[in-house]
Amino acid sequence: MKTLKSAGLIALFLPLSPAALAVTTSNISACQHDVTGVDTFTDIFTCGTVSGSLRTLYYSTHNAYFSKGFNQDTASYGGSLKYETAPVYGFRAGVSAIFLRGIDHPDEAHTISDIGNNQTNIGEAYLTWQQGDFKITAGDQRINIPFVGDYDWRITPILFRGVDTNYGDSTNYLHATKVWRYKPWGNDQFLGTTAYSDIDEPTNGMWAVGGGRGTQWNGKKLTGQLWYEEYADYSRVVYGESHLHWQEALFQPDVALQFIRGTSDGKALAGDVNSTSYGAQLALSFTSDLSWKLNYDHITGGADSWNNGSLVVPYAHNSSSGPYFAQPFFTSTQDLGSGNAYSTSVNYVLNENLSLGTQYSFMDLKPSVSSASINQSEYLVYFTWALSGVLKGLSLSDFAGVQTSPLYDSHFWQNRLTLQYDF
Repeated sequence: MKTLKSAGLIALFLPLSPAALAVTTSNISACQHDVTGVDTFTDIFTCGTVSGSLRTLYYSTHNAYFSKGFNQDTASYGGSLKYETAPVYGFRAGVSAIFLRGIDHPDEAHTISDIGNNQTNIGEAYLTWQQGDFKITAGDQRINIPFVGDYDWRITPILFRGVDTNYGDSTNYLHATKVWRYKPWGNDQFLGTTAYSDIDEPTNGMWAVGGGRGTQWNGKKLTGQLWYEEYADYSRVVYGESHLHWQEALFQPDVALQFIRGTSDGKALAGDVNSTSYGAQLALSFTSDLSWKLNYDHITGGADSWNNGSLVVPYAHNSSSGPYFAQPFFTSTQDLGSGNAYSTSVNYVLNENLSLGTQYSFMDLKPSVSSASINQSEYLVYFTWALSGVLKGLSLSDFAGVQTSPLYDSHFWQNRLTLQYDF
């Protein structure tokens, strides 16, 4: 019955079209402006843009995170709707609404913990100023820097209250960020705490500075980035990554290295931090449609440090592995211990609408000195079907897999089926 009700909700999203939710083409044409922005006060609002993402997520997990008999099989829907003004003297303002609802859930559990509680609130609320290659945004916003980002396979986004600045483009840039509060995916409030749910002491957030540089010669491209991040009363993190891409060679190999170092900061609320990670990655493109990656990370740390040397990154905890090369899909590398992590993946773009792939990861990691390695294997298959024409923006995706470990007598299964409309 739940499957049928989920399908019924999916059908509700199908009639939506860009014409119903976005600014019309004729209005856009009437709102052309130069670099200084629009000409009148009225145009600031009438020439603004509407965007958003609506989702139906059918979520099934059995023996969740190896807890035998802990099964959840349910559906939820929601998303976000944003309005952003037209620019005037380089300034724009934006605001979004977020909502989340569960379907056919018991009263005591309207949604499940891996999706979040029912939500109805303001999400983003920011002011941004851009001049040439320089951009600064202040307020409640999405941020995308290492270990601080919107890992949004769920329905509502992770947001941050702070100031985010960038000079340059996606390859050559200088970046600085200060965060005071954050809104997790499971809550519609901005919190002074972090994703460590067992620690309720608020902190002063985090700050980060970083930069990237790229150069190209003789059909090869070399890129790199270096970051310093400080999470108040948790950790200090140095992160670096570099890629060398042979763009004209057979299979266009891309070889990458990464380094991550974490140490304690202030009160060290999660415990002592002493973590060092070294990673390597090889990516090959056999054709324009078929690609393969092989990933490795070695994580080491002091025996008395948190989780046997794991990296403490408070806003990515139990949400994402961030930039770690070797990572499972259903859990986070930095939450599993120290040792060796491996993964490999294949992705095939069948046509302009359909892509599919598979991934295998093996986590030879120990969460404590005295424990055995979890030797966790994860087998994942996935596809994304993106529609075109009048249904452009509508997509259906599914990620299904299983994790196994000799430390447990049950396998952890999970499936995420998502119908999504972006506009």
